[in-house]
Amino acid sequence: MQIYNGVKELKAKINSNLALEGVPKLTSEQLISSTEPRLEFSADGLKSSVVTIGNFDGVHLGHQQLIENVVREAQYLGAPAVVVTFDPHPLKVLSMQSSKIKGVERLFDLRDQQEQFEARGINIAVVEPFTVDFAKVTAEEFLDQFIVKHLNPKTLVVGHDFTFGARRQGTLAYLEEYCAAKCIKLIIIPPFHFKNIIVSSTKIREALAAGHVEQANELLGRNYYLRGHVQKGFQRGRLIGVPTANIHPEVEFMPRKGVYVTLTKFAGQTHRSITNIGVNPTFHEGDLSQFPLKIESHIFNFEGQIYGIEVEVILLHFLRDEQKFNGIDQLVIQIKSDLLAAESYFDESD
Repeated sequence: MQIYNGVKELKAKINSNLALEGVPKLTSEQLISSTEPRLEFSADGLKSSVVTIGNFDGVHLGHQQLIENVVREAQYLGAPAVVVTFDPHPLKVLSMQSSKIKGVERLFDLRDQQEQFEARGINIAVVEPFTVDFAKVTAEEFLDQFIVKHLNPKTLVVGHDFTFGARRQGTLAYLEEYCAAKCIKLIIIPPFHFKNIIVSSTKIREALAAGHVEQANELLGRNYYLRGHVQKGFQRGRLIGVPTANIHPEVEFMPRKGVYVTLTKFAGQTHRSITNIGVNPTFHEGDLSQFPLKIESHIFNFEGQIYGIEVEVILLHFLRDEQKFNGIDQLVIQIKSDLLAAESYFDESD
């Protein structure tokens, strides 16, 4: 999958390659496999495409249904499947301009989103930088100058709640009129229901904030995880016989503080584990909000050194909230109880 930092980079890349050899020259990381459609270019961008536009926060079941339609339509037309998304999240930028707008913390990092796009058959991802100036672009300007001019979509696929442009003036009704005038096929994907719930990133955040991991994973259509490199901590876990891998993921959203049954994945292997998300209140006094949130995973039956290695901590089940104990002895007793609960969970899952 090819990734571009906005349509301007897409155009610049194409123009640069066209000037050199008459056809775009791709780097080794951008080579297109024989199973992907042939990309045809004009001076401004693609000659044809199937495009979807959105934030795709979490790439959950609803997003997956939409992407499936994009890829299916692209395969039918023999055109590239293109996602146009934004970074940072538009609501994060807009919330800085108005107290009436609530900001959003992304469920995963941007890299996860791109990995999900590629795994599901998207050929090109255009990540448009969302700025205060970009927020002023009207709906018509966005479609004319960013979508049609550079991507030339034969089909546009959007969700049921899609709005765009300055002050969200680009409604579905407006989009229907625009696409009809431009002879662009428009596909509007209805809401995706799971167990009588309309799947949304908001519902998933709410579930994780409440510790309802199983529900969040169902709505995601995959397991929620935190990813980061293992860093050396204070070695407290090792001193009490429960060594932990400490990671500091670069994410905006954090689930409920507490103890979880998890899987820890690294070096192609997946290990059973138990994980604490929190600030270690037993070892601190005063205002706990001043201390950084940490993710500490005890990996069952593992004694190796993994400092500096990237790991994924996959959340399976919430056990309890983080607690402040009256000393290390009480903490150790609770940890032993947590370990037994985690082992019981895995035994029942086998």
